[in-house]
Amino acid sequence: MTVMDYPIRLHVADYVVLGFGIAASFATGVFYAIKERKHSTLLRFHRGDGKLNAIPVAISLLVTLESSIFYLGYPTEIYIYGSMYWLVNIGLILGFLAMFFIIIPLFYPLQITSVYEYLEMRHESRLLRQIAMWMGTFVMIIYAGIVIFGAAIAMESVTGVRVWVFIIAITVSAVIYTSLGGIKAVVVTDVVQGVIMMIVICAVVIYGTIKVGGFSEVIAINKPAGRLDLIDFDPNPYKRHTFWTLVIGYGWICAGISFRQPIVQRLNSTRSINEAKKVVALAIPGFVIMQALVMFEGLVAYAYFSNKRCDPLASGAISNPNQIVPYLVMDLFQDVPGIAGLFLAALCSASLSTISSLLSGVSAVASEDIVRPRLKHKSEKYLTNISRLIIVLTGAVCIGVGILFSYVEGAPMGQIADSILGAVDGPVSAVFYLSIFCKFTTRRGLYVCIVVGLCFALWMSLGYNFSPGRRKTPWLPLGPTDGCTVNNFTTFDNISLNQQNTFQSQINISTILNTTTGSRDANNTPSVCSIDGNSSTPLNSGRTDGRIEGLDWLYSISYMYISLLVSIVTITTGLIASRLTKDRPKPVPKYLMLKLNRRFLKCMPNYAALAATEPLENGEQQESSC
Repeated sequence: MTVMDYPIRLHVADYVVLGFGIAASFATGVFYAIKERKHSTLLRFHRGDGKLNAIPVAISLLVTLESSIFYLGYPTEIYIYGSMYWLVNIGLILGFLAMFFIIIPLFYPLQITSVYEYLEMRHESRLLRQIAMWMGTFVMIIYAGIVIFGAAIAMESVTGVRVWVFIIAITVSAVIYTSLGGIKAVVVTDVVQGVIMMIVICAVVIYGTIKVGGFSEVIAINKPAGRLDLIDFDPNPYKRHTFWTLVIGYGWICAGISFRQPIVQRLNSTRSINEAKKVVALAIPGFVIMQALVMFEGLVAYAYFSNKRCDPLASGAISNPNQIVPYLVMDLFQDVPGIAGLFLAALCSASLSTISSLLSGVSAVASEDIVRPRLKHKSEKYLTNISRLIIVLTGAVCIGVGILFSYVEGAPMGQIADSILGAVDGPVSAVFYLSIFCKFTTRRGLYVCIVVGLCFALWMSLGYNFSPGRRKTPWLPLGPTDGCTVNNFTTFDNISLNQQNTFQSQINISTILNTTTGSRDANNTPSVCSIDGNSSTPLNSGRTDGRIEGLDWLYSISYMYISLLVSIVTITTGLIASRLTKDRPKPVPKYLMLKLNRRFLKCMPNYAALAATEPLENGEQQESSC
């Protein structure tokens, strides 16, 4: 039977709901943009004058990090490998505590718009700031292109409209309200988009559970299949998922994410340091709840298709695991007009929230790190208009990146993109750690560690993705297929066989949270990519017999540890190189560092008091009593 050859058409109501969902996000952003049009200062445009409320900022932070990749990939992870992945929530909590104890205490008192400005303040090196800024901007633009393409290709698969149409439409929508309204329009729109996403997630979970026969039935079907195995304390670093890889490895990933521009920009946009802490306090449980619900979708999907005795992967109804959620929604709600359209609206919302945040982030760093130093005497209104122009130009580049991905056939290019993103992002986080906690770190030492970190990260990613002898984890057993008939197969409407094959090959694009930054990679991940590098024959991909030869002992380490490994190499290189070079002209101000000792936590109240003091001239801050 050919892949997805029995069509189920979208209802008129689905198109209406889809249009309404997109229009709601767009209209909200434009409305707020019009409201803010008379306030033309960079501080207001990029940080809302530092007066944003904690609750909408927390929601914005939540949906920014949960793009369409998260929306499609996490249920796939549970469907294929089981529920142990839920333990990343523990790692997430531990890692995001870095926002409490590092990001907020250090960056909020500085009141910087660009996170890379800190590096110039710390090392008195504009070159180091520029290097980190260009690396971070590259990551944001490539990631935006990946997110746009991931959403567009999924929407093409359901509607039949060409992928480039959605790439342009999604990006233009984000560019319009982001460039007009700045960070306030982004945050307010994120709230609307978050509500749409939550409605759809709950609808799929609740209705799917009811169709299966209740929560207990979902558990009863998944338990014998091994999808409810949660705990494995085996310290073996070559096992894909254990308690240690998910808690320690993912915790390190989340700590590194905290240094990204969109996060620091939002935290510094709040009214006070306590409001910034409230944002994180609200966002962490929000992340846990959202991830738990999305992961439960994977259990519901397996139970639903097992109950029908027609597993879509095992039967060949779909060949890419990441089609599980769209396939489930189309099959589950085929008699409920409007829900499929709402699902597409949520998918679009997930992408818009991430893209608008990345556009705002690129504009902020470009304005502060490139434009302002060269146009010091220009008015705030002029600089704000330049920031708007940067958003438009960045949007055009993102469209180009998204369309470029649409011409990629097969997984290799997606895996290469994954490797490049990780190679760039990982060393940047290491530079921040060295600058914050190591007083003797030098500029030359950081230049060396960036080069070594980039080379090592790229080598690890390429070896991990492409080594034929790397140890890989087989899928859990799929569901039964003895109940499959022609009428059991749901397909996506108006799609030619050529388009279907293109979808199956092109969707192998993964998230910026990749192998070296710690995320799920293109071979084994809960992101929009093929699991274990081969969507149609996963069990034949790579070595599964436990034998490891040559450098595969290094490439076979759990992908959750790769970020930590790269960071160790980069930080060690930076420490050694800094000890061998001395180029610091004067002592480091205490307010630019934190101490790793038993008095570290006692420093926290001092920063709260510092934030409440009057700002000093030339960006100076009072020294902490720590």
